[in-house]
Amino acid sequence: MSAAEDRAPAPRPGMIAAHLFLAALGAAFALGSLAYDWTTEDGTIGAAVMPRIVGALLAVVGLALLRQELAGAAPAEDDPPQPATEAATGPAGRYRMPIVVVTMWVAAALVPVLGLLPALVLAMLFLLAVVERIAPLRAVLISGATYVVAHLTFVTLLGAPLPLGLLDPTLWSAL
Repeated sequence: MSAAEDRAPAPRPGMIAAHLFLAALGAAFALGSLAYDWTTEDGTIGAAVMPRIVGALLAVVGLALLRQELAGAAPAEDDPPQPATEAATGPAGRYRMPIVVVTMWVAAALVPVLGLLPALVLAMLFLLAVVERIAPLRAVLISGATYVVAHLTFVTLLGAPLPLGLLDPTLWSAL
């Protein structure tokens, strides 16, 4: 083993901050879901299930990525450069993490207007087309299929009370 292989790469401060933000965002979602019930009065799942599970998973992933960064699994700055992939080049590739974070914040802000599933599907469509550079038709098909599967799972099968935004029929019937 050479001296270069023995030396652990230095953690990157930007990646540490991004992973900490991801873990904190997940923890905030999980803690915010404590205001809602896990189940409804009739025994079906409540409004807290999805944000609590997703928030906890996001926090765990953020902490795992932080541990990986601190353990030195990421390449050091003096390591030989890896060949650039098409998705990693260009402005979208360089600013991938900030674009994803801003997109998720915008999607969260759109939930009261559009509803949960349409806001998340629009965020997915944007990320697939802009960040991952998937062909627009393919990105639309993937996002549409995701909407159908999520709607069938959460609304039809589980009967979960998802935020409907302006699509809520009770809002329009009150007018």
